[in-house]
Amino acid sequence: MVLSLWKLRSRGEETSNVDLKKLYNGMRNFFSLQIHHGGMFTKSRSRRYVDGTVDYFDYVDIDLFSVHELDAMVKELGYVERQGLNYHFLIPELDLDFGLLPLVIDGDVHALSTYVPTTSGVISVYIEHGQTSVTSYFQTIDEELLGKHSDVISDGSSEEDSEDDQRIVFDEEPMIDDVHVNMINFTSVVDEDIDLGYFAHATNDMQVHEDSENEPLEVLDNDLFESIASEQEPRKKMLKSILKPIACSSGEVHKKDFMVGQTFKEKSQFRELVDKYSVKERRDLHYVKNDKRRLRVKCRGVVPELTGGCNKGKGNLVLSKERSCHWVLLLSRSNEKEDWCVKTYQDSHTCLQTRSVRACSSQFLATNILQQIESNPNIPAHALHEELQKKYSLAISKMKVFRTKALAKKYVFGDYEKQYGLLRDYAMELKSKNPGTTIKIDVHSEPNMYSETRIFKRIYVCLGALKEGFKAGLRDFIGLDGAFLKGPFPGQILSAVGIDSNNGIYPVAYAIVEAETLNSWTWFLELLGDDLDLNALSNFTFITDRQKGILPAIAKVFPVAEHRFCLRHVFENMKLGHKGDELREAVWKVGKATSIPGFDRGMEELAKLNQDAQVWLSKVPAKHWARSHFSGRAATDSLTNNLCEVFNSKLDNARDKPIITCLEFIREYLMKRIVSVQKVLGKCTGSLTPTVKAIIEANKKDASQLMCIFNGADKYQVTGQWMDQYVVNLKDRTCTYRNWDITGIPCKHAIAAMYDKMQNGSDCGDPEDWVHKCYWLSTWNAMYQYIIDPINGKNMWPRSSCPTTLLPPKHHKQVGRPKKKRKRAVDEPRQSTRLSRKYLTVTCSKCHNKGHNGRTCKGQGGPSEGKKGSAKNKEKAPAI
Repeated sequence: MVLSLWKLRSRGEETSNVDLKKLYNGMRNFFSLQIHHGGMFTKSRSRRYVDGTVDYFDYVDIDLFSVHELDAMVKELGYVERQGLNYHFLIPELDLDFGLLPLVIDGDVHALSTYVPTTSGVISVYIEHGQTSVTSYFQTIDEELLGKHSDVISDGSSEEDSEDDQRIVFDEEPMIDDVHVNMINFTSVVDEDIDLGYFAHATNDMQVHEDSENEPLEVLDNDLFESIASEQEPRKKMLKSILKPIACSSGEVHKKDFMVGQTFKEKSQFRELVDKYSVKERRDLHYVKNDKRRLRVKCRGVVPELTGGCNKGKGNLVLSKERSCHWVLLLSRSNEKEDWCVKTYQDSHTCLQTRSVRACSSQFLATNILQQIESNPNIPAHALHEELQKKYSLAISKMKVFRTKALAKKYVFGDYEKQYGLLRDYAMELKSKNPGTTIKIDVHSEPNMYSETRIFKRIYVCLGALKEGFKAGLRDFIGLDGAFLKGPFPGQILSAVGIDSNNGIYPVAYAIVEAETLNSWTWFLELLGDDLDLNALSNFTFITDRQKGILPAIAKVFPVAEHRFCLRHVFENMKLGHKGDELREAVWKVGKATSIPGFDRGMEELAKLNQDAQVWLSKVPAKHWARSHFSGRAATDSLTNNLCEVFNSKLDNARDKPIITCLEFIREYLMKRIVSVQKVLGKCTGSLTPTVKAIIEANKKDASQLMCIFNGADKYQVTGQWMDQYVVNLKDRTCTYRNWDITGIPCKHAIAAMYDKMQNGSDCGDPEDWVHKCYWLSTWNAMYQYIIDPINGKNMWPRSSCPTTLLPPKHHKQVGRPKKKRKRAVDEPRQSTRLSRKYLTVTCSKCHNKGHNGRTCKGQGGPSEGKKGSAKNKEKAPAI
């Protein structure tokens, strides 16, 4: 019995690392067999062996090699039966189209032996499963040609002889008497209607034509980085087959996380995959070796061990910390330019699963909840905590959940500090996509003019579409207000909000400043005046909440402008010293009075109710908060700054975001709001906006209850119930009630005068024709014809040529009301830092002795006796 020396090479050994010359040490009869199995040949002209696996057998002796030896090797690869397997070997330096020869009989083995001394020590064998499609399987080799070929190779070959070496002769009647071969495997691919002799003499052109009929369409992948030729390398085919998912008997595909031969471009890819595996399998993995060329990961889980015994023959289950888990993974590369490759992998765990996994960090969790945070950034931490514990079945602390949520927000919305450096790029992109936009960035003064950095101070934004739309609205009225920013760099969002034809808000400009001061408001108003073409003598109307710094700023920039105070904020200030619901009703009655006599009567009633409150309110000039003293040039009777409050409420979700994310939130909201109003405009009919149309209809209904007396010129005496009587002048478009004068919308008294004039035969037109032009539907449509264009992402922004880089502002404590104290939960124990007074030793402020305080001191002599905290009880006090 002859003993074979061949052995199967481990898949973990790198092919390039095996030195065959050193391995065989000059023994010309030994070689390595490269077996391709588990795949199939393609039918195209450039034949390839796809979806297969490659294994190597070393120390193969050509003197002992036979087809039976090859059967034994194939059996060791896992194939139980030889039936259905067809062997081919490849002539070295030829491709699969012309270099495949059969490996069936001893003559084929003899043909293979002639190429062993000429190769680098490796012969490739391909196993075809099922029916063979290789024509050379019906060929044999001319013995004389093989002998000639062998002699030429041993003595030295020439270019002329090399052509004869590759010449193949077809034998119509192959001799197979020495070995019994089942011809079913060979003739199964032959058509029954075609004679075998004719099939054996078929030309290559006919074979190509037959294959081309069933050849699939070749579609080019323009995103493919590597060339098609690189895919034909044996190593990459092996990796492709190894990583290919395999379905089990139940039909489920179980994809392995790691395989021997698996490659990684970067170390970070591998570490990320290890963390996912550790969390998924709930295993405690750690890195034993981690350098530039090696990575070794082992499992340090607790291994159960059955030790001890009892009378019943059952052992005791204990946990052994000395025994280590068998799971290990080794990754390495020969140099830093090559990819990382898995060399060793033992995938069986002998330890128990754990709920404490180091890889389950806040950073790992944050990367897996990005989509959830992006869709619901305000998800409560306790809800996120419960969800993560159910998903991963691991012990996750509440503090880790807080850090996870903070990191996820940072990834989704951007880093607070980094966005300041991109602020100039963002400004250039916004101005390029929205012509006419004004953006001003102000920085803190830098003593060193050669410094490469500047500290951010303020930014002002006025979009070109909003600027032109406000001018088309014909309404000189703007509300000014500020809102606090949240986050690591607090500040204020200043906003200028106008009012449109439908009495809706129309934001004009916004800015982010350090605080609401005289300097910041003056800077904001000067830029706003330049955009709206306002000067110091413009007859404009502003309404504010009387914030700090805004009163002198308006008086400085627009000294002639009308300045209204929000009546609600006026009452809130008065309520600090004077409270009561009746007082509130009286103040609002005074503010709503449209005439001077009505205002005076309201102040008298307020004095009867609370004299001190009336005195306090009279110190605030009535022209700032009472309708009776409004000029009417703004065409609105608004007493509150609700238009800014509404806008600030829309920005609530933007105030805690980084600066560019916050600015983008505002721009996107304004862009979507214009589209929403345009949809409403498309459904409107008539000449007036919906809100004003409803006011006119209500005034028409009330006008039918009034009586009019004409004086023969242009004036009417309009009388209502309880001697409610006013004078209307249609020529001057005034009414002593003054509602028409202030708002520009005809009141019920004016409409009654119009009806009386029409009854007397005069054509004065419909009441809608007497409405101010700012309320027309055409004016409303003109305001929203200007749209805001979208912008690209930061990867497409132009780069600013400014030589300095913006840095975030220095942190400063915001001015305002203090933070509310956190409410203690019902089940939370009360934690008090106070100790019992009898255990405290204090220092007296009078005698400076310890053991008592100033209230119990009886002079310079020392503490009083018998009191808590005295020197007598000092010995009982424990160390604190």
